[in-house]
Amino acid sequence: MKNLLAVKAHLLILSLVLIALSTNAQKSDTIKRTVVVEIDTVVKGAKQNVNKVATEKSGEVVTSADAKVQPVFYRGLLVVEGGIMYKDNVLPVLLAGEFGLARNIGLEARTWYGKNGIYEDGFLGVGLNYHFSGEDNQKPSKFDPYVGGMYGKILDGSGTAFYAQAGGRLFLFKNLGAFANLNVGLVGKRGTNLSFGLSYKIH
Repeated sequence: MKNLLAVKAHLLILSLVLIALSTNAQKSDTIKRTVVVEIDTVVKGAKQNVNKVATEKSGEVVTSADAKVQPVFYRGLLVVEGGIMYKDNVLPVLLAGEFGLARNIGLEARTWYGKNGIYEDGFLGVGLNYHFSGEDNQKPSKFDPYVGGMYGKILDGSGTAFYAQAGGRLFLFKNLGAFANLNVGLVGKRGTNLSFGLSYKIH
């Protein structure tokens, strides 16, 4: 009887020891998994931060070193203009628009009309201009000089005319500037005229 009780007591103690060991093992495994998850989260967060910083730094380098400032005239740009013209004691009102066909080439439409009672002056034509404005990586260019030619119809019914022209635009603001343009009549005996006014960019 005593031997049986001793065996039972030993079995009970052994069971308690096994249960304790199993509980400790589960707790240890839980702690290990928690630590691993936390370390993995920290490492991933650190990698993300490092990658973000590296990307931001890389972007800053690209922006500062390789980014080019857009020139004052370029392909796809539309410039509309309005002003007045001085010619033969008449001040015709002028409207014009130029579209960028290429980096330095623009297609222009121009018209003006004025009358001082006894003298009438009007013209409607199209032409091509070559722009000399360059690129500057440090600051945007503001001055847009050009030369070109203009061919069209004289509105008083006296035929057609061809002009050689030269001019320039100065953009004091991002999209708004002033222009001056000189036309020299080569065909049609229309003489020389000087126009000036405001220019506006439409991107």
